[in-house]
Formats: sequence, C-alpha cells, structure tokens
Amino acid sequence: MESPTILILSLPPKTFIGVDLLSFTASPNFHGITNITPGLHFIYTGTDASLSIRHGRWVNITSQSHIQVLQWSPATESLDLLDPTCATARSAVNTISPQGLVDYPALQDATSDLASREACASQTDTSGTKDQGDGSERGESTDYPSMISHVSPALLTRILTPAWVVSSISSAPSDAEIIPGLSHLEASNALHQSPLDLLPIDLKQTWADEDIGRTRTDRARDRSWYLGHLIESVTPTEADRAVGARQVLGELQFCFLMVLTLANYSCLEQWKRLLDVIFSCQSSIREAEAFFVETVKGFQQQVAHIDDVEGGLFEMRDEGGSAWLRKTWGRFRATVDEVLNDPDEKSQGSAQEKGVALKKEVEKVQTLFEQKYGWASEKDILRRGMLELEDGERIEVSMSGADEDEETGEYAPVVVDT
Repeated sequence: MESPTILILSLPPKTFIGVDLLSFTASPNFHGITNITPGLHFIYTGTDASLSIRHGRWVNITSQSHIQVLQWSPATESLDLLDPTCATARSAVNTISPQGLVDYPALQDATSDLASREACASQTDTSGTKDQGDGSERGESTDYPSMISHVSPALLTRILTPAWVVSSISSAPSDAEIIPGLSHLEASNALHQSPLDLLPIDLKQTWADEDIGRTRTDRARDRSWYLGHLIESVTPTEADRAVGARQVLGELQFCFLMVLTLANYSCLEQWKRLLDVIFSCQSSIREAEAFFVETVKGFQQQVAHIDDVEGGLFEMRDEGGSAWLRKTWGRFRATVDEVLNDPDEKSQGSAQEKGVALKKEVEKVQTLFEQKYGWASEKDILRRGMLELEDGERIEVSMSGADEDEETGEYAPVVVDT
C-alpha cells in the first residue's frame, strides 16, 4: 500500500463519517480513504448525521507516516489511533483490499457533483430556468488546505490533548457553564474529558490592568493593543511575533472548522470573540496590514461555507439573525475606509501603495455578502431622517444603533472635570 492512506477498522455500517470538508455514510465494506493529500486532516464520526454527538481526531500524513490506522471504539463511539507497529495495524496494512478504500479525489468530485445538482435544482425552482454550473462548487469542495493554512501541529497540541481529539461538547472553561442542551454535571464532565485550551479573551477588558483615563478609553474602542497582547501570549520566548500571529489566525481557522464539522458551541463563541477583537482594531490596520489581509482572506472562505452547516451558522438573509455579523463586519469595513483614506497618509505620498491589498479583499467579502445573501451596502443605507405621516405631521426616525455609531444621545461624549 504505497499511497497515503487512512485505514478505519471495525466501523459499523451506516455510521456517519467525515474527513475534512467531505462527509458520507459508511457502507459495510468501507475500510478507509486512500490517495489522501499529505498534511493535517480531520476525521470525525457520529452515530447519526444530525442528532448524535460527534467525535473527531486530527491526523498528520507525512512521508514517514503515510499510512494511519484508526479503529472504532464502541465504548466511546469514537476512533482510536493505533500504534503502527502493533499487530492489528500491521495486519490491516497487509490484508485490507483496495476495493474497500474510497479515493479521496473521487470523493471530492462526487461531493462537487451533488452540490452542483442541488444548486441547479434550486435555481430551477426559483427562476424557472436551469443555468450551467460555473465550477464554484468544485472549488469549495477543495478549499480545505487553504482553510487550515495556519493550523499547525504546535497549535493542535496547545489547544487539544496530546492525542489531538475533540468532540461536539469539548469546551473551554469560559463556555462550559452555558453549552446548550447539557446539564451542569454533563458540562463539567465534558470540560474534564475533552477540554479546549483556547485563548482567554475578555471583551469587557481590552486594556492593561494599570491603564487609566484616556488610555483605557482608547483601548476599549480600538482593540489593537489587546490583539497585540493575545499575539504575544502565544509567541514563544525569543521568537518572532509572526509566530504568535499565525497562532491567532490558526485558532480562528480551527474554531470555524470545528463548528462546521462538529457543531461545537465553544468554538463558535471563540470564533465570534476573535472576530470581535480583530475587526475592532484601528491603529494596527496600518502597522500590520498583512495580518488583516490574511484574516479577511480566511474570513471570505468561511463566509462561503456558512451554509454548509445544517440550518446555517446564522440566518444570513435575515437582518435579525445576522445582526451581530452585519454590525461587526460593517464597523470593520468603515474603519478600513477611514484609516486607509486618512488625509495624513496621502500627504506622505504613500496612499496609493498602502492598503491596496486590504481594500481589495474587503470589497471581495462585501460583494459576497451582497450577491449571496442580499445584504445592502452600509453606505447605501440612510440611518437617520424625517418621515411625514398621512396627517402631515413630521417625525424624526433613526435605525437601531445609529446613536452609538454617531456618538449622539446616550453615547455622546461627556466632559468630566478632574
């Protein structure tokens, strides 16, 4: 067996199984996946496609260990990684027939064909005409390598147990008390059995303990310092800050994939917290543009896969269901425009060079929101105006959140004598 392969032993028929962005129901003769690409892969299972708790495991396919052997454990309903030198693993490598292995590229093609047919059927139902697919579904089925481009073995070892296992109810300590559907005892057991060592993020204090006055206010509004603090906290001693930045980006990617595959609540909350921090930065946009370009590129791919989750992560076409994401993204987009169009930057003669890549990526995401989900551009929305009633009376109306954005009303600045 020369091709990179993941062998799966004793898996019960009709078990729901997923590898990376692909998923299917196992047949009685299914024994694994072959021709899989080298690198990190995520394998997960569930006794039911939608109702059961899912259990997953990361594996690393390298030139030295191009065959990984997993075995189903009935007690835990999960896959155990076998030592390649044990008798069971060696026997499986020597005896399993290629007929029981699924070809990884073929699985991608089959998933793409199914997505294309469903998309065409949806277009037929809504418009009465059937358009030819443009190949975008194939692209989305092969997005996995770029969606984990910053996920590394070091990151997995930091977040997970050394075995690299995770489940739907794995949780960080800050989220263990509020996992939907679990009692206090169940949540406590989940925390001890499969904890997640995610970055501790406190959005209520994004300043240093010793900060006072104006500094505290600035760091509460512009979270650039707090982002730098998070990066430093995961940067090894005497290592470049770029290592820590990759850890933050990797955790953002890790969390989204765990939501996509396992519907993990704690990872969803961490994904939102990380985006809240990154998309609330202002001064660091100029100082670390490359970091934000990478973030927005990854965010665009994640947005394209939001509907992959059964029911979707958010009701993207509903203003109420997607209010948090609309507000967070709209604020960041406005900040990018403000910072990168700063007249002071133009006076330095660098405006044409600075921010071009970031602006381009931001507009790509905005176009995706508008075309796929029907979002209106914030620039085209009138947030405050006069409305004339039938009896001729005129009243002033404003959208929810207008006072906060314009710093008026209860959000107006207050002068305090000290």
